[in-house]
Amino acid sequence: MAAPAALDVSLERVATAVAVPPPGIDVDGATAEAEFLWELRKYVLLLATLAASVTYSAGLSPPGGFWPDNDADGGARLAGDPVLLVTYPRRYKAFFYCNATAFVASLVIVNLLLVLSLAHRRRWLRALQAAMLLDQFGLMGAYAAGSCRDAAMSAYVFVLVALVGCYVSAHVLVFVLFAPTARGDKVTPADRVERARKYLLIFATLAATITYQAGVSTPGGFWPGSQDSDHLAGDPMLRVQHPSRFMVFFYSNTTAFVASLVVVMLLMSNTVTQHGFRSCALWVCTGAAMVGLMGAFASGSCRSIKTSMYVVALVAAVLFYIAIQALVFFCKPVENLIHDVQQAFERYLNKFERLEQQSQQQQQSRAPEHGNDDAYQILRKSRMYLLLLGILAASVTYQAGLNPPGGFWQGDAAADARHRYLAGDPILHITYPRRYLAFFYCNATAFVASLVILILLLSNILSTQGIKYCALQVAMILDLFGLIGAYAAGSCRQVSKSVYVSLLVVPVFLYVGIHVVVFMLEVWPARPAWIQALSEKMEQCAPSWLKELFEHPEQGEEEAADVERTLEKRRKLLLLLAILAASLTYQAGMGPPGGFWQESKLGHVAGDPVLNDNYPRRYVAFFYCNATAFVASLAVIMLLANRKLSARGIRSYGLRVCVILDLLGLMGAFAAGSCRKVSTSIYVLVLTFAVLLCIALQVTLVLSETARGLAKRLLSKLGAGEDQAGGDGRHGTGVAAGGARDLWDEKLPKYLLLLAALAAAVTYQAAMSPPGGLWGDATGHVAGDPVLTSNYPRRYKAFFYCNATSFMASLVIMVLLLIKRVSDTPPALLALHAAMILDLFGLMGAYAAGSCRRVRTSAYVLALVVGVSAYIAVLVVASIGIAGRLRSAMDWLTEQVTRCFSVHDM
Repeated sequence: MAAPAALDVSLERVATAVAVPPPGIDVDGATAEAEFLWELRKYVLLLATLAASVTYSAGLSPPGGFWPDNDADGGARLAGDPVLLVTYPRRYKAFFYCNATAFVASLVIVNLLLVLSLAHRRRWLRALQAAMLLDQFGLMGAYAAGSCRDAAMSAYVFVLVALVGCYVSAHVLVFVLFAPTARGDKVTPADRVERARKYLLIFATLAATITYQAGVSTPGGFWPGSQDSDHLAGDPMLRVQHPSRFMVFFYSNTTAFVASLVVVMLLMSNTVTQHGFRSCALWVCTGAAMVGLMGAFASGSCRSIKTSMYVVALVAAVLFYIAIQALVFFCKPVENLIHDVQQAFERYLNKFERLEQQSQQQQQSRAPEHGNDDAYQILRKSRMYLLLLGILAASVTYQAGLNPPGGFWQGDAAADARHRYLAGDPILHITYPRRYLAFFYCNATAFVASLVILILLLSNILSTQGIKYCALQVAMILDLFGLIGAYAAGSCRQVSKSVYVSLLVVPVFLYVGIHVVVFMLEVWPARPAWIQALSEKMEQCAPSWLKELFEHPEQGEEEAADVERTLEKRRKLLLLLAILAASLTYQAGMGPPGGFWQESKLGHVAGDPVLNDNYPRRYVAFFYCNATAFVASLAVIMLLANRKLSARGIRSYGLRVCVILDLLGLMGAFAAGSCRKVSTSIYVLVLTFAVLLCIALQVTLVLSETARGLAKRLLSKLGAGEDQAGGDGRHGTGVAAGGARDLWDEKLPKYLLLLAALAAAVTYQAAMSPPGGLWGDATGHVAGDPVLTSNYPRRYKAFFYCNATSFMASLVIMVLLLIKRVSDTPPALLALHAAMILDLFGLMGAYAAGSCRRVRTSAYVLALVVGVSAYIAVLVVASIGIAGRLRSAMDWLTEQVTRCFSVHDM
């Protein structure tokens, strides 16, 4: 879950506009609360997205795990069934229904935020508030049922919610009644409240997601079998082996989880937020969440009292270190010394850059600080995405370092064995020592380079110097080449495949370089005659529709600022997509579908991919497609790191073609690695062609004036354009009197891209590791095959097809967002909404099929889907022109009835 955990870095700044009610509209208390919630829509979207990801993962991998094999006594238990369904049936049902409710409620929130024509309504935002509360309580119920096995411990969750709620309410009430007179009724500045709210929302959302995952997946794992006097299958191992440690972990983690959810709910109310900040109630809840996280980490990350004491002591040591630093820097002599050293260092850097500029630009009379300003602007605009690159690269390399490819030995080596190893040692280090060392050093280099990127971006000493930009480029290239080396060494076991990954970089860069050179030749003032003749000949041979699609608009009438803003938007979208794709394919390469052999036997070696021995052609297809997508993603990132090269690459469509190659590689890897039969792979390939057909249809709709006019007439028939400014309590996010574009319209493609990328990541990982697990070597089935294909073939097919549909719909959205003429027109936005709805419905179907093994429980999820769809349809009907006509009819009928029964007439 590295990619979903890191998405908050980009969502924090995706939308910065604050909705302001238009003049002339009365704002009452209900409308003010609705306006307040609409201003926080980016944080609500972040909360719903992360909640959907964790509930989807928890539904497909429920607490307690799955049965590894069928019941030997001929019972009803089958391999792949949830263990809790047999040992704790009521608790499992409670977890399933609450988790499913939270999952569907999260998707409802996403849908409510994405429907632009309805998102400005008061009733719509009230429905959003109800969905958020349902989501929060669903998470609480699922956590209470799945994180423990005792009724008293489950009751603790709800009792803690009530106690925290009462504490905050009493705190705020006392402050409202008595504090204003004591403090002179001082009002906290709005900017301080907004900044604190932003930080608390991000922290509380992330804390809630990680504590939910830790609660339903207890450290130490679960017992695979039952013992009458000791434990049942599905019980946490930590509870039996270390009962005191488990209690500390549970209560600390639960406290952090509940405090985080309470903070999120309270921050969604403007009144409570104002008084909560001034009364320090929210800060107390945040402190409780932080203390709970520390306690859960200290008790769950180790098994020794000494190491737990060390973790707790680290907190005091860090606080002591910060205090010492603050005292030192507040000291006047030390402050003056640091200021003098910093000024001397900056003078040296300015002198170095001034000499470099004078040597490169002798014919120009520019100020020496211009290069610094240009570098500063580049860093300022790219800081968020470079931070995202550093965070994701550090997270995937950290995880790959702790869990290297090939897995670990499950037991100690025999006395007469050829190699000596202990349980927990990396298998690859024994079977392929050179390959493991190459992977280790490259992965460590990439990890350290990622940390260097983060340190450079977070430091202010070199923030305005061009040398920092050069250092960042060097660190990024070192980071990405380290990732390539680690991928080439760890994703395969043959030299030929490693060479393929290493050499794949050459044609990719050569292709993009040719595109950039061709574009530079086209804009060069003096071109050779043969180039001019060749260009004219190609233009004559090309069809008109292709010219219209790929020709660049004339920039004579456009201002330079608009062109630069457009290029910056395309650059950010491409960079974000490439970063997420690189992290996803790196993780899939390190842990291929089917897992690894745990023991060396005749025909295979421990640490080798199981899929390579049982399905060699399928594994080869998966490897080459995944490697192509990985290298293409890194190539795009490297080229986008240089602003001049990225501008030429974007305008010459070189980088865009690389991104299309990246997405096609993801499609091929998904088709090869997510299934074991040819028929299902053919279905995925058919979906791929459907993606391309959908793109062609969307382009046709955008370029056709007839289709555009038909869409406008259809919208006018529905009455979408008949809403007035103040009717029905619309928000002030609409178009201003001067015709300026709505800021929500400008941010909507970024929201769609983030949601599509997250959905693609979740469905890709779910396909590589399907629910129910995989068959092992000791069974009578083929090792590496999904267990559900044998015991529940229809359910597995439903899960696979729905999951594949969601994955392909996500790719449709990402591809459409790369086409400017498609993403900037109303018909294309409608298509993007339709694709996102199809994506979310595919997620719902995959969840219904893969999260349970009974028809009744699946029917519950489907009933929720139908109910949600009907609810949204009713709100749609109530919000378009039909509602206006019905209101006019009701007003006329009311007038007639009032006149008939008037007192004067009687």
